[in-house]
Amino acid sequence: MRFKFILCFWCAVITSAFAGGSYTSLTEALKNPTDVKSLNLSGNSLSALPESVGQFVNLERLNVSSNNLIALPKALFSLTKLTYLNVAGNKLRIIPSSISNLKNLQELEIGFNHIASLPKELGTLTKLTRLVLSKNNLKVLPAEINQLTSLHILDLSYNQLISIPAALTGIKNLRTLDVSFNKQLANYPTEIKNMKALRLLNLKGTKITAKQVDELEWVIAECKIIL
Repeated sequence: MRFKFILCFWCAVITSAFAGGSYTSLTEALKNPTDVKSLNLSGNSLSALPESVGQFVNLERLNVSSNNLIALPKALFSLTKLTYLNVAGNKLRIIPSSISNLKNLQELEIGFNHIASLPKELGTLTKLTRLVLSKNNLKVLPAEINQLTSLHILDLSYNQLISIPAALTGIKNLRTLDVSFNKQLANYPTEIKNMKALRLLNLKGTKITAKQVDELEWVIAECKIIL
């Protein structure tokens, strides 16, 4: 009886681990690649992802955060069903222009890397609702970022911006903007008045003054400002 219980327990564990196409092992996922819809490989000390990830043609969610990746495989950008991609906490310096292939992305997390610039093709991801770029080396953003018409949340904290980029004022549906701890950030564009949907603006740890916040409270009156 005890043997049956143990056997049933492990069957339940295995079934749970792969239920609904969710996997946490690359080896197991590659045994049935077309079944894989969610793959979480975070915190595995990976230094590279194999091109075989291109076999996951039905993949919708991929988390490879907190590894040691210095580049992303070309095959990853063939996974056009992806809606969520998390590559945060790696050693990436470049996001390739082929990111534009991932037209169905709704959430993209690339924080805590070493990225100094973004490709203009990022602006083609018009289904993005959340974009996390925190803790990188960004000084400027591509003008095309204003094409992210579905974007609601943008995290640019802990970068090297000296002003709120004017391109952001063209994102009409942006509700949350975090530019905190950009320590040299001291200005904002006059076009910020066009950000009518903005409800939260985090300016903590910047050079923005209390006087400037008073001015902002007039032009974006419905927005909570954190200084």
